[in-house]
Amino acid sequence: MSKAQVVMADVFGKYYDKLDGSVQAQVLQFIMKMQRDPDANGLNLKPPKGAEDKRVRTARINDNFRAVLMHYADRIYYLVAVLPHDDAYTLASHIIFDINKVTGGVELINLASLHGTLSGQPAQAPATAEPSVFAAVSDADFDRLGVHPSVVPALREIRSVDAILGFVEHLPKLARDVILCLADGMTVEDVWEHVSSVAATSDTIDPDDYEAANDRPATKESFVVTGDVAEFGRIMSEPLSAWRIFLHPAQRALAERKTPNKGSVRVTGGPGTGKTVVALHRVKALADRLPPGQAILLTTYTTTLAELLRSLLEDLGGTQLAAKVDVRNIDKVAYGIAKEIFGAKTPKSLGDDEIRKRWEDLAEEQQPHRWDARFLEAEWKQVVLAQDIRSRDDYLAASRAGRGRRLNRPERAQVWGLIEAFEHRLDAAGEVGVTQLASQAARIASGWNDETRPYRHIVVDEAQDLHAAHWKLLRALVPVGEDDLFIVGDAHQRIYDNRTTLSAHGINVRGGRSKRLTLNYRTTRQILGTSLSLLGDASFDDLDDAAEDLGGYRSVLGGAKPELIEYPSTVAELAGLTGRIEEWLGEGLKEDEIVVTARTNKLADTAVEALHDAGIKAVRVKPRQTPAIGSGVHVMTMHRIKGLEYRAVAIIGVGADHVPQPGAVIPVSEDRTQHDRDLQRERSLLFVAATRAREQLSITWAGPRSPFLEGSH
Repeated sequence: MSKAQVVMADVFGKYYDKLDGSVQAQVLQFIMKMQRDPDANGLNLKPPKGAEDKRVRTARINDNFRAVLMHYADRIYYLVAVLPHDDAYTLASHIIFDINKVTGGVELINLASLHGTLSGQPAQAPATAEPSVFAAVSDADFDRLGVHPSVVPALREIRSVDAILGFVEHLPKLARDVILCLADGMTVEDVWEHVSSVAATSDTIDPDDYEAANDRPATKESFVVTGDVAEFGRIMSEPLSAWRIFLHPAQRALAERKTPNKGSVRVTGGPGTGKTVVALHRVKALADRLPPGQAILLTTYTTTLAELLRSLLEDLGGTQLAAKVDVRNIDKVAYGIAKEIFGAKTPKSLGDDEIRKRWEDLAEEQQPHRWDARFLEAEWKQVVLAQDIRSRDDYLAASRAGRGRRLNRPERAQVWGLIEAFEHRLDAAGEVGVTQLASQAARIASGWNDETRPYRHIVVDEAQDLHAAHWKLLRALVPVGEDDLFIVGDAHQRIYDNRTTLSAHGINVRGGRSKRLTLNYRTTRQILGTSLSLLGDASFDDLDDAAEDLGGYRSVLGGAKPELIEYPSTVAELAGLTGRIEEWLGEGLKEDEIVVTARTNKLADTAVEALHDAGIKAVRVKPRQTPAIGSGVHVMTMHRIKGLEYRAVAIIGVGADHVPQPGAVIPVSEDRTQHDRDLQRERSLLFVAATRAREQLSITWAGPRSPFLEGSH
């Protein structure tokens, strides 16, 4: 009896998720048997007739289901899928395996899928037929770039750019990136320099040595080597993000760069382009060569996202990596500095909701009532705290660039009096706003010298949500030098009212140290199209005072068209929601792969009640909460869903009364510029919620639709 090694293809999860729970349990037992003895009775391991690859096998799971595998020698099996009997034989007869000539990694190619995607192209008469998109690329060029020869004949049949996206969905990762770059107009030499050579292995490739191929990074991007059935069960039961952290070649060039960057680096890109994945791998690359006694800070805006980053970092590098990295949200970083200085006298920090309430109380007491609480709070944060203004004279002379309402000198004096009174109240109560605390911490840290700065490198995720005071603080926490700050973010996902320019804080990322990711590996093209329409024609910055759009941003995945449905009443909308959740569950989705999200806490609570009344398990997920596995369908606000992903997302209450949320938008009469920014932030919030969906998206409302849905499809 000889033990075997089972290597799981990344596509296997898609097939596994569709299986009934009882069949999934049998799959685990099958894996265990394979690992113990692939020749055991009952496995019925045999090659299918007419297979393209003679190493492909099928094996018995039960009377109705079979596994599809590739057999290498006596000890290695690549597990591709578990399907109903006839479907398994069909798949097995059309797949091939090979070792890529460039990466040295194992590749799986489904020839039937490649030709199937081309069958939908419009038929053209020979005289009018468009030339192949890749007519100028030779077979030798494709081979040099790492595209398998079996793919090239199908590529010659592609005559429109639109057909490319559906085609590349079924390709190995390197071929996918190569073809998309060629379609974007890059030359063969440019693709070699920026994609293929970056992914190329440095060792000699033996086309028959699968054991060596298994150890190469390219294989590990597409396959998982499982140690035992318990590990396999854990892998298949956890969310995708918890057990697989992929890097495609464009990401790898940023994350694993061997030559130090001369200074700070900024990476931008739309949702699902892997910015967080790049940040995590960059942390690991920096930690691997970190001198003893030095530390790295990995930070982001919210506590929830910081906790997620900590978990993913441990998945990536274990406790040894985590020990070298301080993972904290930016407010905790600021509080830690204040605590070191003030000790027991450190004031209690107040979140944005509590600060807003304090401003509303002060505004109500005005005699006469002249200034809106939202205007005063924004003036305090965007002018006073952003510029660390500490006196009346400084405020009277300060720039108010970006503020829409002009203030004359007497009005400035009035506003300063209210701001001063507000801060005195906080001092008397032993309280401080979190943004105010960051400003104070930045002031403290700015007085340190390079020897006393606590970090050698700082990596920032979700950079678009940080305030100017946060950037002042981060700049002060790390010496200026090689790889000091690595910053990832996307202004299209800015859901908090924080805007600043990195260069204003001594952070230079312009020129060659600014990169952009464009390939979405999470969301389908259909969902992406709907999500992008939610942004309207609003303009967005690149986090450093220049404009940026999502031109070239695209998905390599296809799927179902999103639903946009209007209901006559909230009762009818909630009834539609429960029916939709039941359909998704009936299609094989697990409860915790589904989320319901709403703009307000009240509507989210109402959704939980409706699901419970319909007999559907559901759990209300609040800030800083991580629901237990099996607790039910997740229900949360749009703010809480930031940074997460689900197979199916239902966004409810997207009517004119809720989106944009009236209380979140300052009146035009108070400040037109701020009004427009508030509307843009509300659009971004809806955009973020929609792009959390991987496969299914539903957007519903009762009564008049939100103006953000105009033009959506």
